[in-house]
Amino acid sequence: MTDDKPSRTGRLLRSGIVLAIAVAVAWGGRDHLKSFFANAGVDSKAKTEAAQTAQSRSAVPVLTEKVGELPDDVVVQAIGTARAVRSVMLYPDANGEIVEFPVRAEKEVGKDEIILRLDSRNGALAVQVAETRVREAESALARAEKLRQSNVNSAANVEDAAIVLERARLELNQAKVALMDRSLRAPFDGVAGIPKVEIGDRVSTDTAILTLDDRSTLIVEFDVAEKHLSRLSYDLPISAQTAAFPDQSIAGYIERIDSRVDPVSRTVLVRAAFDNRDDLLRPGMSFIVTLNLPGPMLPAVPELALQWEDGRSYIWRIADGIAERVNVQTRRRLNNTVLIEGDLQPGQDVVVEGVQRLRQGLAVTISNNTGA
Repeated sequence: MTDDKPSRTGRLLRSGIVLAIAVAVAWGGRDHLKSFFANAGVDSKAKTEAAQTAQSRSAVPVLTEKVGELPDDVVVQAIGTARAVRSVMLYPDANGEIVEFPVRAEKEVGKDEIILRLDSRNGALAVQVAETRVREAESALARAEKLRQSNVNSAANVEDAAIVLERARLELNQAKVALMDRSLRAPFDGVAGIPKVEIGDRVSTDTAILTLDDRSTLIVEFDVAEKHLSRLSYDLPISAQTAAFPDQSIAGYIERIDSRVDPVSRTVLVRAAFDNRDDLLRPGMSFIVTLNLPGPMLPAVPELALQWEDGRSYIWRIADGIAERVNVQTRRRLNNTVLIEGDLQPGQDVVVEGVQRLRQGLAVTISNNTGA
């Protein structure tokens, strides 16, 4: 009995110290605790046990998650109408009656291939008349030069004959051009549309004949917000879908970026090109285009970790069991995750529950630490 008294006395003393420390912490915090230890006459072991017990009782329990890292990519979607890389409506260069129309709808036409011919009998006669006048003028010039050498004609007569010959040659070229205008030719390789006229119809220069499309490549234009302009670049990959082939992804690239931003809509016009060498797509189709704009890697935290005060956002970071307030800027929300900018590194702990009782420098106890 006598041997147990010192042990029981020590335990009672330590218990009393712990109780006093708890009261001191509740009353004045850790500064009073340090003052208490400085003035109390207790041994070092009792001090350590008491401090650990007091700290465990004063630490705030919180739930945390790890800071992740995700790319700040932007996905732009838009609806546009496809058109051929080159597309024209053909009109005749002269008036007249159609006598030949070899082209049919959906036929592939080569450059300079004849689309139709107009009645060219008068044009051919005009060329023959002009050729005759050229020969007459050449003969007249030759006689004038011969007489000039014999001192019969003056130099002025030779000059007049040369002018007549030049005029005759110009009239011949004009007649040949008029004869060529009686035939309509394809300006480039393409596919002919449904003709709007038939053989025997009389047409004028205002009569639409047919469409010609170079649909080896299709073009789709759409608008992108001004804030994404810095991420745009030529040859950036783009994908599209159309109602005709809903399960097929159509690959393309950015071909052109407009030189200015629309001051009303604050958007920039972007032109995308899609390869159509298989000729499955048609101009006029509606395209749903999807453009992925890559961005930098940013810290990613759960939405619950983000706090607000006076219009500013911040999070609570846990380092060595101590809560630290870190001011951040939000960049993008991805479902329940927020991309931010601030003094954070991937793998650090941030508080997601228990933030109401946190203060700068407060000790915390992590109750459940799960990966983000």
